[in-house]
Amino acid sequence: MSSKYVRDIVEGWLEDVAMAVPYYKTVNEEQNPADTIWCSADFSSSSRNILTFCEGVVSEEGEIEVIYMGRAGIGVDDIITALEADMLTLMARRDVAGKLILIQRSAPFEFTGGSADRWYGLSVYVDYQFYE
Repeated sequence: MSSKYVRDIVEGWLEDVAMAVPYYKTVNEEQNPADTIWCSADFSSSSRNILTFCEGVVSEEGEIEVIYMGRAGIGVDDIITALEADMLTLMARRDVAGKLILIQRSAPFEFTGGSADRWYGLSVYVDYQFYE
């Protein structure tokens, strides 16, 4: 789990109308989207360190897995096209307070395995640094 600040900022960016697909919060929330393609995110912190004892600056590093889901059996083209468009938009975002930095993103991974499931999914990992 990442800090609330990281979650709030990134979820705000993912909910923005500039994104190609709608975002749904799915962590501890029941969702049943009617959209053909939609996305969600999981947040994971890998470290949290005090950088200076005098000023108390804290650094948190982690990754955000942005997961794109599409109806099983519709193929991968529409989902990967939406994912790649959204990653360009997301990675161009800047935190106006300067506390959160998105470092890099991974290539897409297959999140689920095809038409045997209700949804087919692809995901991308986004590395971040947060300073408070």
